Amino acid sequence: MAASNFTDDALRAHLDAGHSQADAARHFGVSEPAIHQRLKRMRRLTSQVVALECANEVIDEKLSATARLERVQRVIDEELAWAVQEARRDGGDRSALADVILKLAGEVRQQLNLQLSISRTLVDLRVVKEFHDTVVDAIREESPEAARRIVARLKERRALRPTVELPTLSGGRDADLA
Repeated sequence: MAASNFTDDALRAHLDAGHSQADAARHFGVSEPAIHQRLKRMRRLTSQVVALECANEVIDEKLSATARLERVQRVIDEELAWAVQEARRDGGDRSALADVILKLAGEVRQQLNLQLSISRTLVDLRVVKEFHDTVVDAIREESPEAARRIVARLKERRALRPTVELPTLSGGRDADLA
């Protein structure tokens, strides 16, 4: 059987039945490196699917984390303002408060770095989604039938969520693709 004549699902089922990669190579009539490469590609596609399907959860978590960071930042700002006010007060223990002020300033820097990281992640996720939408739209505009075949193939390979639908020219969704 040629390499192009067996599906990822057939390979997965064969391996899940307890056969080795060498057995799979003999069974499907391909080399062991071909089986290894197919499995490597399947793992990469699975990782991409998991990442895309979790993107919404990640965005929700990041937004929730951002709200928590804002609350923490307000508390730090209030404590920092208090420490500076106490240090400037006559009779205040400047040396003890200087350590507190330095620690709070360090925490502010850490919070800012975390907020920057969250913002970058959100931007990256939006860019990936916009690219995905642009590619699908461009293919659909060229050939709606080709777009349907490509989306079906990507879903089959689990490189696209099963619930993804193509936008129609009128801005709606092609319901028959889900």
